[in-house]
Amino acid sequence: MNKQLILKNTAEKNFSKYVLGVKISPLDNVLALAARQYISFTGRIIKNKIVFVHYDYKYQCNPKYICEELLRQHKGYDIVYAVKKDSSGNVPKLPKGIRAVEINTYEFFRELATARLWVDNALNCPLSFVPKKHGQVLINTWHGSLGLKKITGVPDRKWQLAAKTAGRITNFMISNSAFETEVFRSTYWNDPKVRVVEFGHPRNDILFCDKKKKAELKRKVCRHFGVDEDTDLILYAPTFRNSGSTEYYDIDIPRVLAAAKERFGGSWKMLCRYHIKVADKMQRTTSEDILDGNSYEDIQELMTVCKIGITDYSSWICDQVLGSSYGFIYAPDLDEYDSERGFYYPLQETPFPIARDNDELINNILGFDSAHYERRRQVFLKTRGCHEDGKASKRTVKLINKIMGKTNYSNPTI
Repeated sequence: MNKQLILKNTAEKNFSKYVLGVKISPLDNVLALAARQYISFTGRIIKNKIVFVHYDYKYQCNPKYICEELLRQHKGYDIVYAVKKDSSGNVPKLPKGIRAVEINTYEFFRELATARLWVDNALNCPLSFVPKKHGQVLINTWHGSLGLKKITGVPDRKWQLAAKTAGRITNFMISNSAFETEVFRSTYWNDPKVRVVEFGHPRNDILFCDKKKKAELKRKVCRHFGVDEDTDLILYAPTFRNSGSTEYYDIDIPRVLAAAKERFGGSWKMLCRYHIKVADKMQRTTSEDILDGNSYEDIQELMTVCKIGITDYSSWICDQVLGSSYGFIYAPDLDEYDSERGFYYPLQETPFPIARDNDELINNILGFDSAHYERRRQVFLKTRGCHEDGKASKRTVKLINKIMGKTNYSNPTI
């Protein structure tokens, strides 16, 4: 067996277990690290290759919308997207022009080692432990926006170490506001060599789409769930707790739907979409009025077509506020969660009516004042220094084009 094949097998066998949290021997770990070092050392950078990584290895969030803009511009880059197989062992289908690579394989490490540009929306690249070398550039798009919960509140030690590594190796950090820039600068991305660029988030461009595009998306979503196109939709998507508890996902769906009908008219259904860390253990009961929101890949499309959004502390509600939907907070454990994780600012500063129990949530819906909400929404966005305008993808791809056209990548100052 030749040296290359030995290292390939070592990387696949040992590193996959390392990432997945399976305990391996110290020797295996050393061999896996050596294999990745070798892959990086021997992998020559391919000048037109870009590797995209999403935190759940899905075609979603900022990586998806940057890819879509790259494809629209026909730049001819070798676009590689990290994916994982589904429960049936199938690799997700990607648009033509994008190559899929399965995570935690030799091929995955090799693609990272030979790419000129990495685009990451979390801490995937630091967690891969493939050394970033001279000549490679990392753009981090993150996956939050205007709050709410502190990213420094994550108790996982491996995550914190990866965040510190990310702060050292990131070249460009995509921000959508003065607020988010301050969050990055005051946490892990405080190195002056990291350029924070306030482009807006590519994933949010869809929220600024015209009526025709929005109608197309509504038809697409309704077809997926098998409901009439004139159905009004509520998106309920709470965040996770560090404890893993789901006891506070006790929203009274029938009462919420009845209140929405009484206040706004129409026929309503609710999409329940749970965080990936708890979705598997949730009994995703569906009925005529309760739909499995996790079955739909792109939450940005759901935000665009749902008239109401309800969460506790998840930052997606701060994306949805950019559109024409109404937002509500249902947070039975607000004080407890604040002590455990912490917020960047009091939730009362958001435009979203806050409820600590179902009775209060129902009253907030029945008494909703759209004009008051709109005034608070504008103040909220202005106070946070928001730069979203539906053109973030174009700005990001313009940056990528400049990076890919340069020959010196040690510390790009574009």
